[in-house]
Amino acid sequence: MILSSETRPLGWLRNALPRLGSPGSRSAELHDDRALDARQLNFTELERFATLRWIGTVGSLMIGMGALGAGAFPVVDNPYPHFPGGEILARMLTTSSIITLIGVGFLVLAWALMAPFVSTTLAAPITGTRENAARVSMKMLRRTFIAWVLPISLTTPLFTQDIYSYLAQGAIVAAGMDPYSGGPIDLLSPDNPLARSVPFIWAHSPSPYGPVALAIAAGISMITNNSIVLGVLAHRLVSVLGLVAAAWGVVKLAGRCRVSKQAALWLGILNPLCLLHLIGGIHNEAILIGFMLVGLEVGLRGVDRGPRKGAVLLVIGAALITCAGLVKVTGFIALGFLGMALARQLLLRGFNKILALTVAAGSMLAVLVATTGLVTAVSGIGLGWITGQGGAATIRSWMSISTDVGVIAGALGSWLQLGDHTEQMLVFTRAVGVFIAGLFMLRMLLATLYGRIHPVGGLGVAMFVMVVLFPVVHPWYLLWSLAPLAAWANRPLFRVLAMGYSVIMSFFVLPRGLRLPPVTVLSIYFGAAVLFALLLCALWWLLKRRGIVGLH
Repeated sequence: MILSSETRPLGWLRNALPRLGSPGSRSAELHDDRALDARQLNFTELERFATLRWIGTVGSLMIGMGALGAGAFPVVDNPYPHFPGGEILARMLTTSSIITLIGVGFLVLAWALMAPFVSTTLAAPITGTRENAARVSMKMLRRTFIAWVLPISLTTPLFTQDIYSYLAQGAIVAAGMDPYSGGPIDLLSPDNPLARSVPFIWAHSPSPYGPVALAIAAGISMITNNSIVLGVLAHRLVSVLGLVAAAWGVVKLAGRCRVSKQAALWLGILNPLCLLHLIGGIHNEAILIGFMLVGLEVGLRGVDRGPRKGAVLLVIGAALITCAGLVKVTGFIALGFLGMALARQLLLRGFNKILALTVAAGSMLAVLVATTGLVTAVSGIGLGWITGQGGAATIRSWMSISTDVGVIAGALGSWLQLGDHTEQMLVFTRAVGVFIAGLFMLRMLLATLYGRIHPVGGLGVAMFVMVVLFPVVHPWYLLWSLAPLAAWANRPLFRVLAMGYSVIMSFFVLPRGLRLPPVTVLSIYFGAAVLFALLLCALWWLLKRRGIVGLH
């Protein structure tokens, strides 16, 4: 059986995730969502949850305010200092960064302490009381999402300058040029304000994004007339819409997998990494995850109804997943798991294995080709994205295991006076990492075909292994896998590990998204830690005085 032994590679993952056997093997951990949703909070529990929501909201407001001085500003024609208080904050980089990180601390604290309110399985390790864990309604979580997202969505870009690449690439497409033929500096000229704000590493690089992402960027460019502020806000709106779509997909997929919808929404969407990097940083992952999860849910509905009655839903779902892949190619992976779900349904209906696989693969391929052709024709953007992948591989990301092995091997060779072969080692180790990830993905696809794992779980696990072994890894890349896993994995160990990763990585990138002098970095983190501790003590004293002391 797949992942049946803890001694096998990645056997620890089996302990963190639900077992891959029959539904009855994890019946003790499944919940009746209707019964849990109907459970009422008493006044004390409701007050505690409202307090946590306000703590997170205050944190979000501090992030929005601090970003006016510590955000990722454009290089030229920076309009943000003209905002109320922006000029003062812009002159105090360290202070503004400290304010932002304290806000991140309060947001992360509120999110982490909400864990027992969304899932009884998390109550035991946090509060020690499994029976008395409160259950909040979906409506309360939606209001929390709005309260936390709004301040972040109205401020400057945070944690990265990638948004200026999106604005420049949108201007390139809007002007009728090929974004895959050169970088922003090459196509827009060195004097163009949008091109000058693009990070140096991407200034001469063709776009790595697909036509869906570029078409959205081009539309924003035309609507905003290449205004930096309006362009940032428009891209933020698209990111928010993408995350809302992903929330719908997560909730529906969680119901399909008999996992707490509240827990899935809390872990997969309210996650600080989503709010800080997909909304604050305005990364295209918000669009990718939205298309992928909605497409998977719609497609699985088509599979459930059968090849004839569900054909339309199946095509729509596959088309939406294809659109995810036309943002970033990793989105295409979900198409394989939807295809395997269809193949399994055909097997259950009496098809032989080869015919079922042929029909499923042919259907997914047909939708992929048709959707790609339609998007290409409508957008006018060519197929350069197919050969333009791999530009990001020039970055050496310490979070990538395959990159770390290559760098260590190269350094060892230099130490042994064998010459500096780091680049060659990186090519080899990264290729091995991609090959291993491919084999594991094939394993998950076959497990889906044989019914040993749900398609949602197979996608999440395959994505996780791929991200870990990917040549380049950023903190928010794990959201590719965390979103589907949040809707499928229901064991406390998985959620605790995912929560721990999210908490740590929320502080990993400085608000400006640039390298600063080590002394400045240390002063920012030290100042933020000290002031956060003092504010936390004051908050605890205030809550204790009001009788709200057990925030669980």
